[in-house]
Amino acid sequence: MLFRLSITHIGEYRTLMNRRIPCLIALFVTALFGSLALADTYRVPDLEKEIFDTEAVELDRFDRSGAVSSLVSVARDFDEEDDVDYELRAHALAIASRLDEDNDKVKSTLDQLKDNGETIGESADKSRVTRRLASAVRALSRKKDNEDNLKCAAYIADIGIRLDPKGDNADKLEKSRDELEEDGHKADWKDMLGRAIQHSRNPWEEEETVFEKKEVEMPGGKGERFAQPQSRVNGLVVRQLGNGNLAGSASTVNATALKEADVDELLFTFNQEVGPMMGGCLEEVIKFLRIRYDSEPEKIPSGYKIELGFQDKYVPKDGPSAATAFTLLLDSLFSGEELDDDFACTGDMTADGRVQRIGGAAAKIRGATKRGCKIVGIPLDNGKEIGDVLLLDGIDQLLDIQIFTLETFDEAYAVSRKEKSPEVVETLQLFNDVASVVRDGDESLLANAEVQSRLQKVVDRMPNHLSAKLLLEKGKGENPKILTVGGTINQIEITTSGTLRTIGRAVFSSKMSEDDDGDSFEFDKETTNDAKTAVEELEKLSKAIDPRLEKYHEAVLKVCKSVAEGPDDDEKAKAYGKRLEEELDSVQSTYRKMISDPEILEDMGG
Repeated sequence: MLFRLSITHIGEYRTLMNRRIPCLIALFVTALFGSLALADTYRVPDLEKEIFDTEAVELDRFDRSGAVSSLVSVARDFDEEDDVDYELRAHALAIASRLDEDNDKVKSTLDQLKDNGETIGESADKSRVTRRLASAVRALSRKKDNEDNLKCAAYIADIGIRLDPKGDNADKLEKSRDELEEDGHKADWKDMLGRAIQHSRNPWEEEETVFEKKEVEMPGGKGERFAQPQSRVNGLVVRQLGNGNLAGSASTVNATALKEADVDELLFTFNQEVGPMMGGCLEEVIKFLRIRYDSEPEKIPSGYKIELGFQDKYVPKDGPSAATAFTLLLDSLFSGEELDDDFACTGDMTADGRVQRIGGAAAKIRGATKRGCKIVGIPLDNGKEIGDVLLLDGIDQLLDIQIFTLETFDEAYAVSRKEKSPEVVETLQLFNDVASVVRDGDESLLANAEVQSRLQKVVDRMPNHLSAKLLLEKGKGENPKILTVGGTINQIEITTSGTLRTIGRAVFSSKMSEDDDGDSFEFDKETTNDAKTAVEELEKLSKAIDPRLEKYHEAVLKVCKSVAEGPDDDEKAKAYGKRLEEELDSVQSTYRKMISDPEILEDMGG
């Protein structure tokens, strides 16, 4: 799973231009959506770590084969599009290899993931795979006196539950896991995976982001302990799907404070290696907290290590858009105030508590909807982009989620707490009442005088209530009729990133090949279907895009059509490849010209 957020600073754009990266995808990702992870990543499982004695495991040939086959299926046949991340896939291979280290399918899947982060999988059903995993757990558990069998069963049960936590076999697996844990057999994945292998989305990239362990110190105070030792919050992200396209999501970030004998002051760190932007944003967060609690030293203890953890901790992360989430999270440790589980946010933050612009806001709102978040905070400078949600998706998401623009930490604080002020609670309820009426009726009710009056009351009480403000404008017919510049580019990137990446790799491979008559441009059915979907989505956008971006939109549409339709009659692979190369170059040059326009850069927040 990849996390993305916007840089959109002109200085970083110029740096990119000076590097002369000739790849459209790199330009998209780095200049526009500077990511928490710039590459697909996979961690090779440590096959030497001793978790149970493989030779002591007693399992007949039939049961062993079934267990290995189902574990390989977890690693080979599912991916991020199926909500199966690299961590689970690597863990499955770690157990499969221990049960049958000479198995060809285990070896080939390990090699494929190591080489390019992808596998040549087969059609598979989670229910069928978890049923086979549950069968393997039962077979292993029959040997009650074999400790290694029971340990192995605990690992396989854990994999099955993570693969399909709400599936038909989840209850059986959970029961087996609980029984095994009661007997002292629990899956311990610590240090099971090695360092991340970064598979670049862009074969032309000249350099990779460096991920490393990051620690930030803060002077201790007079407090004996933190007001609460743990806290968590939802962060809004954009993740990469299996086909290379992007989708919004919400991911939990947590903080845990533990007393450490070798720590004198306060030490803040992550549960994994992170990139330089994320490390830098934590430094800004700590500066802010030092200032915020300078006059309350009794709330600041000493001798603690505070670890920030991620829901998907084996995916390398970089970028500043988690800064607001970090600040709220850590502040709750000092204050003791719990955060609302229904709240999610995104945004960079400065040391003086100013929430800064990020990218992909519209996609992140869609991700919050899927996660069931009810209250969302986004940077004030991203507010216009939520008009894109209204334009592209209609009013439903604005009725379901109360979106607030955030200019300062105090505004984020007000809507993120579990125990909110009476004024905030009343305003939230007032909006929910209006939303319920409109949802039960139809969109025309937004023009109703009483609905307008109540929406206006919400905005008067909380001027940063963006959902109410946009619905109010919609009822008056004053809502935006075209997408924002950032929204247009973001939507094109989300829709076409997988197709453009495939084209770029094919062009690159062709240039590197000595065989000019090769068949490098005979795309598979999946790629063709992705391109057809991209064409459909791009054509839907045509009437809503900013006029200044029309040439860019047309250039992207043209190259996607070329992949969707394939080569012309009697067009040789070489000629087809040359045409794709020229069309990709046209997209790139059009993009460069477009983004050099000062007005466009300004509209993007550059």
